[in-house]
Amino acid sequence: MTASAIDAGSLSDRSLFHLLRSCQMGEAGAIVGGHIDRNELRKELYVPTIEDQAVQDFFVDDYREDGSLLVITGSAGDGKSALLSRAFKRAMDADKPVDESHIRMDATAADTKHETYDVALNRFLRKRARNAERQRGPRSGLAINLGLAIDFFDRQGYADQYPGLWEAIDAVRTKREYKTENVHAINLGHRRLYETRPDELGEGLLREIVEKFAFDSPASPFHEAFEREKDQCPAGEKCPLHYNASQFTKETVRERVAKLLATSGVVNTTYLNPRSILDHVTSMILPRSLQELAVEGACPVGAGIRGNPVPPESLLWNTIFERLDDPSDPGAGQLDPAASSSVSLDQILLSWGAAPDRVSTLLGETPLGSRVETATRIRTALRRLYLVDEQRIEAPIETALESPQFDEFLGALTYLNQEPSTVEDDTELQQYVTDVLRTVQASLQGWSGSITDDDYIEFVDGIKSTDYRFLSKWSKPDPDRAASHRQTQQETTPGQLWLVLKPEGTDVTVPVPVTFELYQLMTRIRDGYNPNALDLERSEGMRLIQSRLSEFTNKQEQVRVVNKLDTELFRVEEGGFDTIEIKSGEQL
Repeated sequence: MTASAIDAGSLSDRSLFHLLRSCQMGEAGAIVGGHIDRNELRKELYVPTIEDQAVQDFFVDDYREDGSLLVITGSAGDGKSALLSRAFKRAMDADKPVDESHIRMDATAADTKHETYDVALNRFLRKRARNAERQRGPRSGLAINLGLAIDFFDRQGYADQYPGLWEAIDAVRTKREYKTENVHAINLGHRRLYETRPDELGEGLLREIVEKFAFDSPASPFHEAFEREKDQCPAGEKCPLHYNASQFTKETVRERVAKLLATSGVVNTTYLNPRSILDHVTSMILPRSLQELAVEGACPVGAGIRGNPVPPESLLWNTIFERLDDPSDPGAGQLDPAASSSVSLDQILLSWGAAPDRVSTLLGETPLGSRVETATRIRTALRRLYLVDEQRIEAPIETALESPQFDEFLGALTYLNQEPSTVEDDTELQQYVTDVLRTVQASLQGWSGSITDDDYIEFVDGIKSTDYRFLSKWSKPDPDRAASHRQTQQETTPGQLWLVLKPEGTDVTVPVPVTFELYQLMTRIRDGYNPNALDLERSEGMRLIQSRLSEFTNKQEQVRVVNKLDTELFRVEEGGFDTIEIKSGEQL
């Protein structure tokens, strides 16, 4: 395990400030893995998953001296090293013949000062390959970033030397697990991090990690520091760090944060893993603005702020949304109740502005100075109620989390991310995916913004003319259920599903990628919105759909060409004996 400053000392003698900061990415001594986990915080934060059972079987329960290799791959922060180090520790405890030379935690490491990683990795694999070929010797393990593995085997040519190993790694690009006779590969990038079913959103590994921050629970690794510093903090109840931590003891807040993190992952197609979740949560409780105030002391934040005003942007009610809803993002505001707008909500917020005492009551014991501007106080109060007691707002909130379209999209995503046999009797999920399918079909038909009463739609081939338009008969596409399941399960972009459609009367299939942002656009098109008013270059999905729209028309059967006045110039139709007929506008 990589030695670091945070390895020194137990949880009981470190400040809450330093414990939280060590969970943030980019910090010196941030929690990472190694052969034997000597870091108490890292061990306490670990949440076992079904992958733990797989490595337990490999190194302990089903262990044989057959020279097999376990490969754990994924992205940085997925927990590859943590998973492998725990397996190594269990193998040692079970007296299995596995030592450090059989385990490679860091594929980028070199054994000598001037050696490159590929030379060292090749040497490790060469020894393992000999054991695998003979099916003798101790089992071994390798943790390697998927991108690095592709570079090593595919681009540098080592695939030819280790064909069986490359076969397994290549196979897990699109699936969670793959086994051969002597290689067992697991891709943590395909691990289920949280449930997406609307009524279970955020449950699973994500929620369990968030629960580690229940500071009032003795099971939390932060509990001792939190309780100890209550009486030692120089700022007392005015300390924003301890205020944020105390608010996180509320189960409703933790539950809502888990849902918001999951929603953010889906809405923004953001990849989450254990390291990024820890970074998000600790940055909500200990934002950069508080770190900049810290000085030496029992509570660095409390010692730094003392009697100074608390910055509003450092309080939990604001840090949560500023962390998840980057103002610089074009889609910002989808998760923030303060960005929600309706006549009823606007009226309530205006009444709050006219009643400062009412806002103070809604803020509770939030340590905001009296000189903070009214708009900031109202925004903070609204966010607080949304997280703690939404019913007191007295008006509906309309963020993405409350959107009916979001439930539809989540239901369809959940349905398609499972094997068809496991959801064939789930009528609720079936209804969600049916609603999404109908919307996608209707929006594809209306995508061009030009639909005639005769069910013709405009399609564009090459350069669009300003003098005339091509129109063709719309062909309603049917879904290919098995292909839609398969392509969605293989998807590497979070929050994206695939509907594989087959235009009527054809043998071709057209995969349609749907993100929540795109689905929102599709619901508007279904209701009559013209997407030509939107820049279709915003996303790859939009560009792909625009380029494939013509495949949903039966151009081979009938095409109309009309001028700017919608007067038909001529028509091309399929005739008998594989011939075509061209009729001018005067003949029609």
